[in-house]
Amino acid sequence: MTTGSGPRFNSRGTLVTCTAMFCDNEATHVLQFVPSEGNPERRGAYCKNCPERRIAPEAEVDAARERGVRIHGEHFDTTRLPLPDKRWRYREFTGEERAEIGLIKNEELVETCVRPGVFEWHKPSNENEEKIR
Repeated sequence: MTTGSGPRFNSRGTLVTCTAMFCDNEATHVLQFVPSEGNPERRGAYCKNCPERRIAPEAEVDAARERGVRIHGEHFDTTRLPLPDKRWRYREFTGEERAEIGLIKNEELVETCVRPGVFEWHKPSNENEEKIR
């Protein structure tokens, strides 16, 4: 599960922040994508307000997309549209996810950059610490 930028890059110095860009609030909810097969995929940890603002009724999203294409043509940028509620949901953390966040806060899980923009959480190893020193 992706989280925010961590203590070096936010104003509050907290270890787990909302995934939304420029939001330093503590993460409390999970944004999920629900594919047609029905197996929800976690898409990040957010504060309560951020995913709430991003999800809208599917009919409104479709109407906004049609209006944008009509005004701006085929190359209308849909990335600024809200997410349709048919495929996107948000919910509070489960007990397991809350425990995972607790491990991150206690620095028992650390984040590693796998490739640009892709990070993963794992237990810290002494080998990694020795390379840093």
